[in-house]
Amino acid sequence: MNPKEMLEALAGRDESVLTQIASRYGPYVRKTAFRILRDEEDVREVENDVWLKLWHGEVPEDPEELKARLGLYSRQLAIDRLRINSAARRGRGEYALALEELEDALPDPSQQDPADRLALKEAMSRFLKGLPKRDRQLFVCRYWYGLSVKECAEAFSLGESAVKAALLRIRKKLKQQLEKEEIPI
Repeated sequence: MNPKEMLEALAGRDESVLTQIASRYGPYVRKTAFRILRDEEDVREVENDVWLKLWHGEVPEDPEELKARLGLYSRQLAIDRLRINSAARRGRGEYALALEELEDALPDPSQQDPADRLALKEAMSRFLKGLPKRDRQLFVCRYWYGLSVKECAEAFSLGESAVKAALLRIRKKLKQQLEKEEIPI
């Protein structure tokens, strides 16, 4: 079954399509969650939650949007799981460290109303589009995918200190851009 047929079956509430979607996109969903959680049991729970959220959510119209939505669900649910785990164990996973790095450059999302979150999202999008390609890729590597500095360095054939320095410069630029746009940090 191709992605377009999968979406049609999902819109028609054919439960059997979930098995096919899981077979096709499961590795992507698990990989996205694992980069954040680094725990197979938590990843399995997130994956199950992704299929549930897909079933109960709005069905995407475009087959290309399906993979993006599954990645977004996986990432959001993994971050939620990480927060729960961190509160319970006060553990320090790689993704938690990456989020901590951004604390000085971004506002606390729990202190924002929906309009502020939308303004931040739009400002972030403009900021990332304005970055040189390599800086944008480094930022996404570290803060979207949650890769370690070492993994980012290997991916870009750079030294770890070069990656750390570049990320620091990017975070400073981000903070300046948000302050310039009067987005409270």
